[in-house]
Amino acid sequence: MKSRSRRFLGLGLELLQRGDLELAAFNIHESCQLRLKASLLRILSEIPRVHSVRELLGILSAKLEEAGFVEVSAKIKDFAKLYRDELVDLDSAYIASRYTFFTFTRGDVEKLAQVCSELHSLLEEVEKSVLG
Repeated sequence: MKSRSRRFLGLGLELLQRGDLELAAFNIHESCQLRLKASLLRILSEIPRVHSVRELLGILSAKLEEAGFVEVSAKIKDFAKLYRDELVDLDSAYIASRYTFFTFTRGDVEKLAQVCSELHSLLEEVEKSVLG
């Protein structure tokens, strides 16, 4: 799942370079979603049937807090707060790219890609903290 997640991010960046902003945003969302699910599988041995990046972050944070990883949970919450607007846009891209017309600017999608990359890094750190 991690490998597929990285490939979705790479494809999103390639589509961004081509100017296909809607599909780029969709692929970036897929990357984030899969990366979160990979962490949930590794840490909790479960994959929720949820597509929202924000909801997946909330699930991971809550489960880690319940398990006593309060500091790690706080890092996830801080990330979600810091990038709230971008995470809302990512979740919007997932739905809107399928069913409605929406517009993102190149700068918007570049920011989504940056946040996605930072999410990948955060989740690597989370996994190391929890799993050793």
